[in-house]
Amino acid sequence: MERTLERLFAHNPAIRRLLIILITTVLGIIDLVTGYEYSFSVFYLLPVSIAAWYDHAKVTVVTILLSAITWLFADINAGHLYSNPIIPFWNTIVRLGLFSIVAFLLINVRRNWQEMKNLAMKDQLTSLDNSRALDIEYRILRKLNFRKQSLFAVGIIDLDGFKAVNDTHGHHRGDEVLLQFSQVLKKSCRSSDIVARLGGDEFAIILLDIDETQAYLCDHHLRTSFAESGLNQKYGVDFSMGLAILSELPENLEDATKTADQLMYQSKSLGKSQTTIQSFI
Repeated sequence: MERTLERLFAHNPAIRRLLIILITTVLGIIDLVTGYEYSFSVFYLLPVSIAAWYDHAKVTVVTILLSAITWLFADINAGHLYSNPIIPFWNTIVRLGLFSIVAFLLINVRRNWQEMKNLAMKDQLTSLDNSRALDIEYRILRKLNFRKQSLFAVGIIDLDGFKAVNDTHGHHRGDEVLLQFSQVLKKSCRSSDIVARLGGDEFAIILLDIDETQAYLCDHHLRTSFAESGLNQKYGVDFSMGLAILSELPENLEDATKTADQLMYQSKSLGKSQTTIQSFI
C-alpha cells in the first residue's frame, strides 16, 4: 500500500495536483458547513505536505496560498464575526506562516532523505541503480508478475576490452567509458525498464512486458546507439550480453541473473561483441 501511494504521488503529477485541489476543496466545504466554532486549519497541512514532499517549490507555494485563502473564505462565510475586520486577515497571515514553515521543513527532510537514498541505492559513478536497488525492485516486480503474468527479460552485460582501457589510458578514462556506456544503456531502454550497474564493467537490465521479437529489437537499438557513441572507435571497447526471457521470475534475483550470466558467457565464447537471447517460457 505504501509503495503504491509512493508511485501514485511521485510519478503522476496530474493526479497528485488534482488530489491536492480536491482535498483543499473538501476541507473548505467541511469547514464552511461545520461553522467557525470547529477549527479545521490543521487539516489544511495535508495538501501542503503532499505538495512539499512530492512536488516542486512553485506548486508548494500555490498550495499554501490556496489552503490559506480557502480557510479565509470558509471562516468569513461561516458567519464568524470579529471585533476588528483586520483579524481574519491577520489569522490568514499566521496560517500562511505555519504552512510555510511546515513545507520548508518537509522539503529539507525530503532533500536529505533523497541524498541518503541515492548514496545507498545509486551507483556513485553512473547514477544508475546499484545491486541493492536492483534486488529490491526485482522483488517488487516478482510480486506484480504473479498478478499480471507478463513476460520479463533479464539481461547481463559485460564490456569487452575494458581492462585494456584502464591499463592503457588510466582509470580516469575507464570511468569515462563506464559513464558514457551507462548513458547509452539508459537512453536505449524504456523509462519503465530497470538499468543497474552491478560493479566493475558489469551491468544488468530488466525489460518489462517484452517477448522474444521485442528483445531482438531492443538489442538492435542498443547496439545502434552504442555504435553512434563512438566508444568502440575511440577506446576499442564493445559489449557482450545475455538476455533471458522469463514468464515466471525465480524466487531471488541471483537465480535470474545467473541464467542471464550464462547466456552472456555464451556470447563471449562465440567471439565477444554479441548477444545471446533465449526464451524460458
